[in-house]
Amino acid sequence: MTPRSRTRRTATPARSASGSAHGALARGTTGTAGRGAAAAAAPASREIDPVDGRRLERARELAAAMTPAERISLLHQYSAGVERLGIGPFVTGTEGVHGLAWRGAATQFPQPVGLAATWDRELLAAAAGVVAEEVRELRATDPSVSLTVWAPVVNLLRHPLWGRTEEAYSEDPLLTAELGTAYSRGLRGPGATWRTVPTLKHFLAYSNETDRCATSSDLSGRVLHEYELPVYTGPAAEGVAGSVMLAYNLVNGRPAHLTELLETQLRAVLPDPDLLFAVTDAGAPSNLFRSQRVVGTAAEAYAAMLRAGVDSFTDHDRDSTETVAALTEALERGLIEESHLERAVVRQLVARARTGELAELMGEDPSAADAPAPGVPATRAARRELSREIATRAAVLLSRHDEGALPLPAGPIALLGAQAEEVHHDWYSGDFHEVTSLAEALEERLGAESVRRATGRDTVTLAVLDPAAPAIPGADPSGGAAPEPLHRAADGALRADRAAAHPDAPVPAPEPLVVVDLGEDVIALRAAADDRYLAPDDRGRLGLRSSAIGGWVVQETFHRTVDERGDWTLRHLGSGRMVGVESFTGDLVLTTSLPGSAAPLRPTVLEDGRAAVRDAVDGARAAVLVVGNDPHVHGRETEDRPHVRLAAPDLAAAEALADLAGEVATVLVITSSYPYDLGGLEERIGAVVWSSHAGEAEGEALADLLTGARDFSGRLAQTWPDSSPLPSVLDYDVISTCSTYLYGQGARFAFGHGLAVDPTSWPEASLATGPAGITARVRVAAPSERRTAGPLHEVVQVYADVPAESFSRRRYAVPTTRLIGFASVAVPEVGSAEAVVEIPWQRLALFAPDLEVWELPDGPVTVRLARSSARTETAEVLHVPAAVRAEPVPAAGSPTDGPTAEASTLIPAARAEETVGLLRSAAILLEGTVLRPVVPALGGTAEFVLPAGTTVLAGALEGDGEGNVELVDPTTPSAASAVPDLSPLPVPHVVPADGDRPTGRVRLRLTGRAALVGLRVTHP
Repeated sequence: MTPRSRTRRTATPARSASGSAHGALARGTTGTAGRGAAAAAAPASREIDPVDGRRLERARELAAAMTPAERISLLHQYSAGVERLGIGPFVTGTEGVHGLAWRGAATQFPQPVGLAATWDRELLAAAAGVVAEEVRELRATDPSVSLTVWAPVVNLLRHPLWGRTEEAYSEDPLLTAELGTAYSRGLRGPGATWRTVPTLKHFLAYSNETDRCATSSDLSGRVLHEYELPVYTGPAAEGVAGSVMLAYNLVNGRPAHLTELLETQLRAVLPDPDLLFAVTDAGAPSNLFRSQRVVGTAAEAYAAMLRAGVDSFTDHDRDSTETVAALTEALERGLIEESHLERAVVRQLVARARTGELAELMGEDPSAADAPAPGVPATRAARRELSREIATRAAVLLSRHDEGALPLPAGPIALLGAQAEEVHHDWYSGDFHEVTSLAEALEERLGAESVRRATGRDTVTLAVLDPAAPAIPGADPSGGAAPEPLHRAADGALRADRAAAHPDAPVPAPEPLVVVDLGEDVIALRAAADDRYLAPDDRGRLGLRSSAIGGWVVQETFHRTVDERGDWTLRHLGSGRMVGVESFTGDLVLTTSLPGSAAPLRPTVLEDGRAAVRDAVDGARAAVLVVGNDPHVHGRETEDRPHVRLAAPDLAAAEALADLAGEVATVLVITSSYPYDLGGLEERIGAVVWSSHAGEAEGEALADLLTGARDFSGRLAQTWPDSSPLPSVLDYDVISTCSTYLYGQGARFAFGHGLAVDPTSWPEASLATGPAGITARVRVAAPSERRTAGPLHEVVQVYADVPAESFSRRRYAVPTTRLIGFASVAVPEVGSAEAVVEIPWQRLALFAPDLEVWELPDGPVTVRLARSSARTETAEVLHVPAAVRAEPVPAAGSPTDGPTAEASTLIPAARAEETVGLLRSAAILLEGTVLRPVVPALGGTAEFVLPAGTTVLAGALEGDGEGNVELVDPTTPSAASAVPDLSPLPVPHVVPADGDRPTGRVRLRLTGRAALVGLRVTHP
C-alpha cells in the first residue's frame, strides 16, 4: 500500500520580547519519523541449512510458475491447493499448547504455566514430542489435519490479571525463551524432516484481554528489546520455530498485524526471512477495517498485511471469499505487487515442505516422514505415564509450617472441596482418554474408608414465584406469588408443573440441584442425579443438558442476586438475559435483559455443604481442602481476571480450614490457571500446594505428592503477588510500573520459589569466568534421611544483581535482580549430581536506546546461586572482562555507524525513554513512530539520553492541529500531575553531563494535537 504523502517542517524556537530563545521549541507540522527501535538480537550469522536451501529454491520455482489467482487462492487458512502443480489442500493450524486440542481424545499435559513450573527443558520437549506424534497419527486418518501446530504461546506473564495466564510460561523473558525453544524443539523433532512446524504465539506484546483488539501496547526501546522480543527471537534463532502468529492488539499505535518488527527484528535473526511463515490470528484481518479502522476497506487491509509480511489469513472460518476478493482487488488497484503474493506463497510452501508434505515436489524421500521420532513414547500407557511424571514435577509446595502435615499422617483424611473430585479442561484442551481425580487416587492409596469426602456445595430444590400464576393453596403468606417447584421433564427441560400444558405428564418431584458457586455472585446449577448442567438451547429454553461448563461463550453460568428473604433472580451470563418462566408451559426460559422480566426463585436446602464439611472433619487426622478455578470462568481468553484473591467461597472454606483445631493437620491444595494473593492464609495452614490444571493424571500426581510417594520439585515461574496495588493490566512498561520480580513487584511467593519435604543440600558451589561468560557449578546431594520416596529433583537458579552505578556511560533504571541461567538436575538417592550452567556475558547487558546497542556493565556484578529469586545459597562479585565490553552488540536492524558530523541530526521519537502522558503512535501505516499526548490539553513529557555537549536545536512535529513542544528541566519530578508546572528551558540548549557520565538527559514537554517526530540536534 502506498503511504499517504506527508510534509516535514522543522520548527525554529519561538523568541520572547527580549529576543532570548526559550519557551516553545517547535510549532506546526512535520513528516515521518526515522528508524524505530531495533531488535533484541543481532542478525543471524549462521549459514542456511542445505536442505532448507533446496526447499527454498524449489518453493520459489513453484511460486513463480503460478498464476496470480493461484497464488491468491493459497493465502486463506483453508486452501484448495494448486492441483496442476501437484500441491494439495492445506489448513494452516492445529492447536496443541499442552496436548492435541479440539480433535477428540489425546494425551493431555499440565497447562503451560504448569509445564513451566518444572523448569525442565527436556520434559517440555518430551511433552511436545508426544503432541507432534499424535498430530501425525491423526493426520494419517484425516489428511486435512494441519502439521503446522499453533504452539507454543510465548507471551509473557507480566501481569497476574491476564485472562490467558494458563497458556503461557513465565513472567521472565529468559525462562520463557528457553522453555518455548524446548517445546518447539519437541514439536519439530530431530532430523531434516520436521514432525510438525511450531508456531510462536502471539507476536507481539499481548497479555491483556480487556479491549484486546483495540488496545495499544506502549513499549519503550528497553521494554521491547529486553523484555518482549527475546521470547520470539530466541526460538527463531535456534531454528526450531517455523511459523509465527500475530497478535490482536496494537503495538506502539500500529496493529500487530502490520508491525514492521516482524520483518526488521524477528525475521532478521534468520539466515533467510522466507524460513518463517506468518499467520494471522482468527478474525484479525477483519479487525483492521471493521473495529481498529486503520484502513477503510478489506482490500486495503489485506494489502497492508501482505506488505508487512503476513503470509496466511485466518478469517471467516472455511469461507475464503473475502480474502480472495480483497487480495484480487488489491492487486488490480496496485496496492500490492505480484512479488508480495509470491513471497507469501514461498513461505507457506517451505513450511509444508519441512514436514515432508511436499516431498515429491521437493525431490525428497516421501518415506522420511513415516518413522516416528526416536525416544517419543509410542503407547497410550507410556504417554500417560509421561503426563503423570510431568504433573508430579510441576506441582509446587508453597509453604509448610507444620512438618506433620506432609506427607499426610495415617488415619482418617477429610478431603474437602469439589475441586478434589474434578479434573478440568480448559479452552485449549483435548478430551481425556481416561482421567483420575484426586479423590479417586487417594481412595485407591489409603482405602475408601479412610477418605471422607465433602464438596462443601449445597444441594437445593428451586420453586418459582410466578406473578402470572393463579393463586393456589400454599400461597406465600407475605402476599407474594405461590411457589411452584421446578422439576425435570423427560427432555431435560426444567419447568414448573402446568397441567394444562402437560396433561399426560406424571406428577413431578422437585429436581435436586447442586449449587456450583464460582464466586463474584456467579453460579452454575448441576443435577444431583447425573451431573448435567443447566443451560439454554438455541431457543432460550433452559434444561439440564450440558456435560460441563465450557465453550467459547459459556452457557452454563448465571449471575445470582439474592434478596432480603433469600429468594434468587438469575441472569444468564452468556446472553445477558434474565431467567423467567413461560406462563402457559411453565418452562424456565431466557426472557429479556430487563430485571423485571426475571422470575424470582425460592431455594430449599436439601443438603447443607458446610454441615457436610463439619461432619467430614470430625475425628479426622488431617483435612485437605482443594480449591481453585474453573478455566472457563473469571479469567480466560476474552476475559481478564477481576482480582487476584481467592473466590469468595474458596476463601471462606480456606479460612475455616485455618481455624481447625491444632491436632488436625491442614493442607490447602490450589489447582488453578493463575496465581493468587493468599493474604497471609499460608501462615495459618499446615501446608499449601499449587498445581496448574494438570491434565489426565492430575489426581494421581497430587496423591503421590501428598502421601509421600514422591517429593515436590516444582518452582514458580510466575510471582505470586502480595496485597500491594497492581498497575493497570494495560500498562506494558514493566520498568516504570515496577512490575514482575525484575523490577520489584510485591511478592507473597517469589519468582522461582518452591519447597520440598526432603530438601537437597548444596555442598559445593562455585562460579568461574572466562572469555565467553560465566560457568556456575553446583553439587546437589539428597538428605541422609527421607520422609518421601522416589527420585528427587532440584532447580539451580542463577541471578545477577547489577547496580545502576555499574553502568558508567549512562543512567539506567536497572532490574532489582535478573535470571541469567538455570538447570534442572536429577539427584540420586546415594551420592550427588552436579549442575553446570553456562552463562554468556551478553545476559548481563541492557539495551541502550540512545545507541541502539546492547551495553554491558563496566562495574561490579553480584552473581547469586539461588533456590529462588529471593533465596540465595552463595554469591560472588564479578566483572565483565574489558575485552568483552569493548565490542557493543548492535540490535538487528540498527545502524552500524555512530552520530554523523552533519550540521544537524534528527533523533527519532522512537528513542524516547521515559514518557509521561504521551503514547507511541504510528507515523504512517507501515512505518515510523511518533509521540502523541494522551490528553492534548494536558500534554506530557518524554526523555532522551544524549551525549553531553550535544546541542538541542528544535523539535520536529507533525499533526493536523496546533501543537507545542518545549524543553523542561529533566531533574524535576515527572509525574503527570507535575507536567503543566514545569518551567521551559531556553534553546539552543547544550546537554549537560549527568554527574561523571559522558551523557546527559533532556526532557521535552508536548501539548496539543501535534505529534513529536524527533529532536533536531547537533553533535559536539
